[in-house]
Amino acid sequence: MSFLAAGERAAVTAKARVYRGRLLAPSDYLRLLEFETVGEIAAYLAKTEAYAPYITEPSPETLHRGDLEAIINSVPLLEEIPFCRYLGPERCALLRAWGERFDVDVIKRVLRMITTGVGNREALRRRVATVPITVADGEKLLAAESLREVLESLRGYPLYDILAEPLKKIAKEGGTLFRPKMAMDAFFLTRILSGGKKLPGSEGRGVRQIFGTRADLINMYWIYRSRRFFSLTPEEALGLTLPVRYRLKFDTLSSFAFAPDVPSMVKLLRTGIYGEAFRTSGGNEVPEVGEMTLEHNLYRILWKTASAIFRSGSAGVHVVFAYLTLRELEVKDLFTIIEDVRYHYDRKKAREFLIHPAAASFAGREREVEPSWL
Repeated sequence: MSFLAAGERAAVTAKARVYRGRLLAPSDYLRLLEFETVGEIAAYLAKTEAYAPYITEPSPETLHRGDLEAIINSVPLLEEIPFCRYLGPERCALLRAWGERFDVDVIKRVLRMITTGVGNREALRRRVATVPITVADGEKLLAAESLREVLESLRGYPLYDILAEPLKKIAKEGGTLFRPKMAMDAFFLTRILSGGKKLPGSEGRGVRQIFGTRADLINMYWIYRSRRFFSLTPEEALGLTLPVRYRLKFDTLSSFAFAPDVPSMVKLLRTGIYGEAFRTSGGNEVPEVGEMTLEHNLYRILWKTASAIFRSGSAGVHVVFAYLTLRELEVKDLFTIIEDVRYHYDRKKAREFLIHPAAASFAGREREVEPSWL
């Protein structure tokens, strides 16, 4: 390993550890849940080290919910940029590939708005205005009113070839967006993991640990959902998984998919390496797990995976990914808190759905929401 590479690893690791120290503390979460308005949340965040650089309005308490969410949602992307200044081309390309996943999320949301009429195009414009899209023509994408126009916004970009066939088929024959979404996720994860294989030692292992775990959890999640909520056949459920494997190999996924019924499948899942995802907040074992509880548990596993990277004491770009993962999950927690405050949910029950494990768990309830795990 060259001195340059060693210097890169040391510099970005030190910066990632400093940034991690600025994340919200458990006491911040509890304080945020005490507020009665979104404006109070904005004013509080504007005084924290984690969000003061981004919430710069003179009167943050007057921020509209959509504006506040656009600001905090852009923070992980904005924080990716300074890390690249310390890295050479290979590692910086990996970070940029990570950032493109957020662009993919914009594409997914536009597709959903076109096919279901549900969504907020103005919120997407605010997000793109903060951090421009790099995987599509942003103006054309946000103006798209049809699947064909979405595809045109991708022309000349790598995702065009990946999405051309499935989007044209849906436009002609109808159907769900599941396969195009999974194709985009597979593209993103494959790029990251392929780049991670080129990195030496603990650095490469750390990248595979973070993103391989994410791939495993996505595959497990979709097998469970397809069997429980959509009553798909085992073959259909297995066919919906990503072509990316880490600790859950094909045979293991097959055993889940071909379980005789959902309770039997949950029993198998619970005895696997990610078994904690299929327990309730109180650690109870039940025949089936609600979707919100499952999503929360999966994100909690990601949180633990990223935190373990910091505890390992190793240095490299994988520590940056660990930090950005923690930051991304913190943003999800803030969205949960904003929703709870806005709609005056029971705050004690709301804490059950926070990803940060320091937040105490209470017996909770399922909410009707659009699945967001991917």
